[in-house]
Amino acid sequence: MDQMDFELTKEVKAIQKETRRFARQEVLPRIKEEVFKRDLVSKMGKLGFFGCAFPMKYGGSDLGFLAHAVVCEEISRVDSGLRPLFNVQALTVAYTIMERGTSGARDKYVKDLVLAQKLGCTCFSEPNVGSDIASIETSIEDKGDYFLLNGAKTWISNGSVADVAIVYATFDGSLKHKGLCAVVVDTDQPGWTTQETPKLGDKSSPIAEIHLKDVRAPKENLLGVWGGGFKVAMSALDRGRISVASGAVGLAQACVDCSIEYANKRIQFGKPIAQYQLVKGSIAEMVSLTEAARLLVWRGVWLNDQDRPFTREIALAKYFAGETVVKVAGMAMEIHGGMGYSLEMPVEKYYRDAKLYQIGEGTANIMRILIADDALGIKKANRKRLHVPSEFRNLE
Repeated sequence: MDQMDFELTKEVKAIQKETRRFARQEVLPRIKEEVFKRDLVSKMGKLGFFGCAFPMKYGGSDLGFLAHAVVCEEISRVDSGLRPLFNVQALTVAYTIMERGTSGARDKYVKDLVLAQKLGCTCFSEPNVGSDIASIETSIEDKGDYFLLNGAKTWISNGSVADVAIVYATFDGSLKHKGLCAVVVDTDQPGWTTQETPKLGDKSSPIAEIHLKDVRAPKENLLGVWGGGFKVAMSALDRGRISVASGAVGLAQACVDCSIEYANKRIQFGKPIAQYQLVKGSIAEMVSLTEAARLLVWRGVWLNDQDRPFTREIALAKYFAGETVVKVAGMAMEIHGGMGYSLEMPVEKYYRDAKLYQIGEGTANIMRILIADDALGIKKANRKRLHVPSEFRNLE
């Protein structure tokens, strides 16, 4: 297919319907429990929510990345706090291992992650390192029979509950990005310690600070080649932006939904506030921004499913969706008035959850630089891809 079809396939519609049912029946009744719910994550894994982009060998359904985006949106529409699971259980951990790992690492980790029998995390950020991944300070040493890691990571989604981690580290900090390596680490070992970080929103997904002291990883757990960790990271971030952008759209849609419902019910000066022109204007803008964000996401994901470069397009989608959800959440608060500020209505949670979408998987400013550099001809965003999705379909 070389032209984008805006009609979802019957298979994608089916999993969208199942996800929506699950979100409303299983997630919504527990929305006030802003804690990590391991049982819900397990159910999502069994239902195949994390496996859309994976072949059946690894517990997937081989439906593609558009299906992943649709499922992620539906979950985020009810609880955006569960959205980070789609990164760490699927795209930035399991898919990265499938794409870059040895056959032994694939067989050991991927299926268990996709089915949520094990939990994963990706370790990029550090106390002194955020957007500048090339300046990572965590060290990796080749000890002959194994790798040895020392350092600290911070703002790690799933960090306090993960069984498996992809750790990005350097064997020589002076080499910057050329000294980076990516390696899979089992967290159940001496030297791996975590401390959960309190945060404003997304409380269904724990974030942690991690300390590594003489942590070991077997040689076969190296992803890609020695010194090739930067390329692994860039590919992982591209795919992670699919989940982030899709989640932002889902949360924006939730803001639209609750605002329409409230505007039709709230009576002021003898009529529903939905009949007032300024409220109508806000609803129109919220709907338009959300629809535009969704189409940008679908275009980027579709390009990926077609084995085409999509770094630029998914950066556009992630940036626009992140800006959209923050604006739409603020407008939803205004429509709800005082009730928006109370803890009785869901909109206060939406407002808290929204801000993360301007930060995670590349800040808004990093996305602006990537988009602008491409437009100005300074540096092209889209690059030749080492691997494409079709290489993993029907993988034996």
